[in-house]
Amino acid sequence: MTTQIYIENVLGSGQVVKLTEDFGDYSVCRDLQPGENARLVVSPFKSISVEEVPLSKAQPRTTGNVRRLTSLPAVLERRAG
Repeated sequence: MTTQIYIENVLGSGQVVKLTEDFGDYSVCRDLQPGENARLVVSPFKSISVEEVPLSKAQPRTTGNVRRLTSLPAVLERRAG
C-alpha cells in the first residue's frame, strides 16, 4: 500500500507553493502556480516541506530555472531496482 499526499494551489490564491522533497544529500524542488497541483508519495527515505510565497515575490518560471532529475540517488535506485 502506498500513501500519497495531494497538494493543490487554488486558482486565484495569489501564492506560489514551493515543494521540496529532500532525500538527504539530494533535493527535488518545484513550484506550483495558482491552479496547479501535485501528488507526492510518502516515504521513510525523504522529508517533504511546503512553503507559500506571495506571487509577486516568486521567481518567474523559465526553462533555465527548472531542475530536472537526471539520475536517481543511490537510495532510490535500490528501492526501485
